[in-house]
Amino acid sequence: MYLRTLWLLALTSLLVLLRPCDTQALSLGYTNSKLGTYSFPVQQSQVVKDAALVFPDYLQRSHIISIYEEKVAQSPASSIFLRLLAEQYLRRFREVGDIEDVLRAEQAARRSLALQPRHNEISSMLLASALLSQHQFQEALDVLNNSSVDNAKMVSLKASIQMELGDYEATHQLLQNLTDETANSGHNAVVARYLELTGNLTSARKLLDEAMQEMDSFYTTSAETRAWFHVRTGDLAFAAGDLAMSEQRYREALDLLPRHIAAFTGLARLYAAQHRWQDALNAANQGVEVMPLVETLGYKADAQLALGDREGATQTEDLIGVVAYLSKVKGIYDRALAVYYTEHGIHLPEALQIARSEVVVRDDIYAEDTLAWAAAANGQWQEARQAAQHATRYGTEDALLQFHAGMIALHFGNRESAIQRLTQAVSLNPQFHHKYADEARQILVKENHLTPNAMGGSL
Repeated sequence: MYLRTLWLLALTSLLVLLRPCDTQALSLGYTNSKLGTYSFPVQQSQVVKDAALVFPDYLQRSHIISIYEEKVAQSPASSIFLRLLAEQYLRRFREVGDIEDVLRAEQAARRSLALQPRHNEISSMLLASALLSQHQFQEALDVLNNSSVDNAKMVSLKASIQMELGDYEATHQLLQNLTDETANSGHNAVVARYLELTGNLTSARKLLDEAMQEMDSFYTTSAETRAWFHVRTGDLAFAAGDLAMSEQRYREALDLLPRHIAAFTGLARLYAAQHRWQDALNAANQGVEVMPLVETLGYKADAQLALGDREGATQTEDLIGVVAYLSKVKGIYDRALAVYYTEHGIHLPEALQIARSEVVVRDDIYAEDTLAWAAAANGQWQEARQAAQHATRYGTEDALLQFHAGMIALHFGNRESAIQRLTQAVSLNPQFHHKYADEARQILVKENHLTPNAMGGSL
């Protein structure tokens, strides 16, 4: 075991020294490229089926960190050891979800940059990633803009941050500046996200699926990175209504990294949309054990209510309140909380306040969509309409987003627009939401735009 740990430590150290590290923006997932001459290709068909082919770096993460902490203590003026330590903290955060690791990574990256301000782009990217994890988007972008190096990975990370901030024009310009020769799986993941947000879901799925297969083909790609690609392809499959593929990708992610919170949350959403409530509850429970995210807790509460466990649902809602309080203390506005409050018709003024604050922090299309729905729930219809127009300006193929805009249009008597958007929602994914999908179909039947026999997704 000790020799295995030393081998893992040596390998991860060498990889970090030779290439920019795996710096992941939380919701966009900027990930590392293939590992070149230090990678060991395997057959794609065997990757998820054989657990022995998964690089088990996460099993030794804390031990590796303790070794680097000791190295930093022995050589406090070493920018390299600080950079390596910062990366390991970020990796553990993505694997375990302890926010304290993000703060540790930020501190280590700042110390590395203080010791070596120039030609230290890896530490700049690590610092930016730590700041992104804390929703400090503009500061993260400033760190990269102040870097003395502007390589392909730096440009890709800048593009992912610009998407978080809602500046899709700047994102387009950044991505246009990269050539095919500099493209890799990490870059293609960012491009796929841009395509997804700007109404090109089919192209996004194709590109991301190819990137996932490339990442799977190298044994030394970290388990968390590979799992992330499977989760993202699962997300896009769900958006396209390919529910069987979505479930498969989420389960593959868990085969790669058994405690991947986003995979559990994805499964809980998928099962809830299908009214598979016991499965939704099981997935949500497993996810909450890893990290009590508001979104995952929300699916748990919905499942408990659907299964008749009102007492359990109340306890889960109380826990959501605790998580919400802790988020507020840390100054992080969680739009998932605004979504939960709005969908359940509770704490609506607070939901609107959170949504407005989120738009100030990052004015992307999902922040605008959250604001639109929260404003509508509070009777602020003009604000809702304006936000919905912003949220749908790129024709994003997201059924829930189109449903929100359609319902707001219906309130204003814009029947043609409402029917168009509701039709698009159920066409994209007939089971896009456990409640709203049926509501959309019922309205279309009432408006004679859908026959009762065509309500296939209704349960």
